[in-house]
Amino acid sequence: MKSADDVKKVFHILDKDKSGFIEEDELGSILKGFSSDARDLSAKETKTLMAAGDKDGDGKIGVEEFSTLVAES
Repeated sequence: MKSADDVKKVFHILDKDKSGFIEEDELGSILKGFSSDARDLSAKETKTLMAAGDKDGDGKIGVEEFSTLVAES
């Protein structure tokens, strides 16, 4: 179990454009945020993860949605 601060740090690492959201293109390379030699997610994996994390349906994952997604996994 990660602390809320740890989850927010990871969120900000994954939010490459610093928009305050993780968009679909950033989500595709989420594994590389943890290991530089990791693979990109497939389009299907990306869409599945976006659907799981995007609770309000706006097409992006905010920090609260990300925290919920992490807590559920």
